[in-house]
Amino acid sequence: MHVLGIILVIYGGFLLLALFLQFPFIYNNFKSKALIARMGKKTFNYVVFALGLVFLIIGILLL
Repeated sequence: MHVLGIILVIYGGFLLLALFLQFPFIYNNFKSKALIARMGKKTFNYVVFALGLVFLIIGILLL
């Protein structure tokens, strides 16, 4: 479970870093463009932020 915790912490941190630094590959792939067109960029940012926090918290709890 420690390996899963480490992976989740890294992935959650990457999502939050990508959100705050506005990495272009997060917004320019096909699935992201479809989600942004459906729910808007602001809501997409909230979803990425929530997923990043959830993965980070679960990863910390598993460690």
